[in-house]
Amino acid sequence: MAGGHPSVTRLPLFPLPDVVCFPRTELKLLVEEPRYLRMVKDLMDLEDEARWIGMVLLKPGWSQSYDGRPPVYSGGTASRLIDVENLPDGRSQILLVGDFRFELERELAGDAPYRLAEVRPVEEPWLNEHDAGIRAVRKNLTELLRLVAVETGERFPLDGAELEELAGDCAFEELVNRIASGLDLPALRKLKLLQQPLPERGLAILSILRNRQQVLDLLRPWRHLAAADPGHN
Repeated sequence: MAGGHPSVTRLPLFPLPDVVCFPRTELKLLVEEPRYLRMVKDLMDLEDEARWIGMVLLKPGWSQSYDGRPPVYSGGTASRLIDVENLPDGRSQILLVGDFRFELERELAGDAPYRLAEVRPVEEPWLNEHDAGIRAVRKNLTELLRLVAVETGERFPLDGAELEELAGDCAFEELVNRIASGLDLPALRKLKLLQQPLPERGLAILSILRNRQQVLDLLRPWRHLAAADPGHN
């Protein structure tokens, strides 16, 4: 693969109904199904640089054939298996780090109980981090994040330390993807963000945050009235 990606394009798949992994983000998962425990075990037998998992999203209706090969969306993220904690009850807690986006080309037959696929890496367009447009989007994203966080308090999915880290010197791709990963959006909406090129993804997230701030602005007077009502619980 180009751009520093692994030379292999064959990945074990980990399809889930409600999780979308983004490049340059961390993802913790609890693995309990035998086939995926086997996948983790097989990967841990490999060298560190060969421990790749293709995270994909299951399509609606997956529960009817979950034990087999229910349909998945073609876009996903190749992630490195970084850490495994084997629990006393037989389950495993794993840590993944997203690396690159891919399009699923075809699934492969094999003896393993888990699914294997051939994938095509999807490169992000090169961006100049010092470009005025990129700097403006970064500034607006971090400002809106802080505003929405203040308004929503504990319900906001990113804590203060994460917000400050994002507002620092992290790369634009990491900023955008960590926000996309942390926002409480439906999985299918997150998949749509993942499939957009990075510049469009950043603008889409900016639009989402602006819409949320507008709603919060509209609701602010009513929240104050509710707080002042002695009968309000």
